[in-house]
Amino acid sequence: MKSTRRLVISILLTVSMLITACSNEADEETAATQQPEPAATQLAAEAPADSFEPHQIVDASGEELEFSKKVEKVACVVSLCVDILAELGLEPIAIAESGVRTIATEDEFYGEHGKAFASIGGSFFEPNLEDIVTVKPDLVIGLLGVHDALREGLTGVAPVYLAGPKTYTDSLAILETIGKLTGRTAEAKAAAEKFLDKLDEAKQKAPKDKKALIMYGSDVNFSIVTDSGLGGSILKEVSDYPFKVNDPSEDPYGEGSVQYSLEKLLEEDPDVIFVESYSYSPGTKTLSEQMGELPLWSKLTAVKEQQVIEVRSPIWGDGRGTRSLGILLDESLAALYPDLF
Repeated sequence: MKSTRRLVISILLTVSMLITACSNEADEETAATQQPEPAATQLAAEAPADSFEPHQIVDASGEELEFSKKVEKVACVVSLCVDILAELGLEPIAIAESGVRTIATEDEFYGEHGKAFASIGGSFFEPNLEDIVTVKPDLVIGLLGVHDALREGLTGVAPVYLAGPKTYTDSLAILETIGKLTGRTAEAKAAAEKFLDKLDEAKQKAPKDKKALIMYGSDVNFSIVTDSGLGGSILKEVSDYPFKVNDPSEDPYGEGSVQYSLEKLLEEDPDVIFVESYSYSPGTKTLSEQMGELPLWSKLTAVKEQQVIEVRSPIWGDGRGTRSLGILLDESLAALYPDLF
């Protein structure tokens, strides 16, 4: 296995040990004071392979969540949740609208079937609590810093797992955690291996002689994803990706993104620019169309070479899971090195 996989697997094992620390300590204490009877040993040996062991996990907010039985019904108010369930071969019991519904109906996820999932109304920032309560989920997966307030509203209804992956290793760890809770550890491992194999192959083949950038926004006051951001953590492995957070105050939440200017962008002058456009009203022009109205934009190499590429924002920007990151990798490689990928 290549070095990237060894590093990632090491990180995942560390996360796994932290997640299950409490249950393991309890098991060790019991084992030290009491040896199992032969009959109990035989029953344990005969237990079904998919039996569920209680888990105590900690989410991105530091909240401890306990699960005494397998999670079967998951409600998704963030696209990452859809990504994870698709990787595990499961379906959500209900999903939020807008970008979450969009990613669910993409061909790489659930396609037309994604239109049939029960709806959680409201906005992305304030999902409808009644819709969530109605479907009686075992777990709700949301985004750290956005859905924190759901925890109070759903007290006694369902636990809320807040995720906030900043690098692809974080995404892999979350996939493994939800795989354990849903009894899909084998599927989680297979999805992780598939992504890591793809990334390792890309790292070996990519010459990294093209300068790339991911930028996003709804108007000309745009931001960029740096090499410490989720998409940037992928592209820096296969391209020249010099964009960094030089001043921590510009990225107070550590998300790996900063506001940028066209003048600074011209200094770096990327060969290929991937654009995530976000629209909050019908008929809004894409970000690249709006940038095209600025004189300096035409001076960029990527513009001159027609290498400004509008990407699927729900996947590139919001998916955050291994399936979305795999799509990001495939599509970026095809644009950067069409003769190789």
